Amino acid sequence: MRILKVLLPLAAVCTLAAQDAPVLPRIAVFVPDRIIQNSVRGGQIFAELEVTKKRLEERLKAKGEEGSRLQSQLQSPSISDSGKEQLQKQLRDTDYEFKKLQEDSQAEFQKTQQKVVGQFQKEVGPIVEEVAKEQKIQLVLQYQQGMIAYGEEGWMLAFTNEVAKRYDAKYLTAAAPAAEKPAPKTSKSTTPKK
Repeated sequence: MRILKVLLPLAAVCTLAAQDAPVLPRIAVFVPDRIIQNSVRGGQIFAELEVTKKRLEERLKAKGEEGSRLQSQLQSPSISDSGKEQLQKQLRDTDYEFKKLQEDSQAEFQKTQQKVVGQFQKEVGPIVEEVAKEQKIQLVLQYQQGMIAYGEEGWMLAFTNEVAKRYDAKYLTAAAPAAEKPAPKTSKSTTPKK
């Protein structure tokens, strides 16, 4: 009984000490740009955005060159007054078309960007959650430049690298069997002739 009187207060003190010990959360950092740049699937998705950007830039460049050509023709000393008026009208129309094309291009680019980013988030989100649960991560921070004063690079990228590996594995192996399936073979009838 005497031992029990000594052990009970000691057990209570140990329990209280254990409760007061801070429990540090398990945190990971997710770096989307790394997945976009270093994973095959991320590159595939964002390639559409790059193609759209290049196509729109080429259209704008062509329209700008058309305006420059008209401007240089307008500077020619051998052009008649009626020819100048015609070129000025064409130049005004080209300037208007260029501005409209800029607005339309920006809207198209933003629409494509929203679609691509939405698809990326839809595909990678469940993988981030899966890896976090497996690693018993309680908080995943999405990296943005300037938001983190210091972080050990290897630790910061470990979580993202695992997500990237699984991302490619999931979406590239899912696409590969469909692309590799041979066309169905037509077989000749093997029924004997009578």
